Amino acid sequence: MKQKIAVITSVCLLFLFYLEGCERSNMATQPDQTRPVSQQDQSAIGSIIAQDPILTSDAAALSDADPSLAKTDAAIVPNGWGRKIQSSSRTVTYNQVNDSTVVATVTNTLSGQIWIRVKQTPKDTVIYKPLEETLVHKVEFMRVPVRNFSQLSNWKMIAVSGAEGGTSNMGITIQNVTLFTDQDTVQIMNPLDSLFQIPVAAMHQHWGLREWNANPAGTFKVIVTLKSSDPDSDVVTAHRPLWFGFAGRFMRAQMGLVSSVANGDGTFTRVYENNWNGSFAGRFNVYVSALTCQSIYDNQAPFASQVWGIPFIIQ
Repeated sequence: MKQKIAVITSVCLLFLFYLEGCERSNMATQPDQTRPVSQQDQSAIGSIIAQDPILTSDAAALSDADPSLAKTDAAIVPNGWGRKIQSSSRTVTYNQVNDSTVVATVTNTLSGQIWIRVKQTPKDTVIYKPLEETLVHKVEFMRVPVRNFSQLSNWKMIAVSGAEGGTSNMGITIQNVTLFTDQDTVQIMNPLDSLFQIPVAAMHQHWGLREWNANPAGTFKVIVTLKSSDPDSDVVTAHRPLWFGFAGRFMRAQMGLVSSVANGDGTFTRVYENNWNGSFAGRFNVYVSALTCQSIYDNQAPFASQVWGIPFIIQ
């Protein structure tokens, strides 16, 4: 009898320990919105953010040449236009998910001017409009053990979202962006909810940050679907890295209109696409920028844009 009681007692104790362990495990994985991230951890994570091209290339990718310089894009709208980014700033907010996970929200603010070259007689006139766009990225970090003295940080970037932003008066709504290559396809419906894991265990892993081989003959195509209240065709461009010999430079390419359908409520659903070959090795975003027609064709209308980006790696 005593032996039976002892066995029952042991089983009960083991069950209680199991419940306690489960509770502790659940507590460790539940989001903790109130715990601040320490200044030391913020500094370490901030250093990683400041050095990663996926999070720092917004200004370089979207900034165009001065109106007095030659443009890289073939299309002229109306006789030439571009962003002139004169300053950029970055703010980072931190959310402590649990003891080992932090999600950082990175907001890049780009300020400057939109210039529009208007053909007039006897010479062209350049019109300037003020520009302020913000682009937001989300990044997930995991705490890792410090293995040696040369290790600079005990945090590792394990996932990054797409980029989303534009002006405060967008006037245009991107619905989805799809990036096609000869190796893979990536689509985003909501950039900040699309976290791409780093590193990728397999090239075709769902929601993995795509890694493609550098290849001058490699084919790329980006397609965007948007909703616009403008009866005239919108101004949509792709901003993506150039091929070998132009490392660190980006090209703005006009996206061609594929279809435009009236929705019956005064809005239009339009599809645009752009194709190119090759990219140099590095970590990038391919950006799609959609502007209202009046942003470029009306000298009084304010500049209105929406910008999405898809991150990827060329190795």
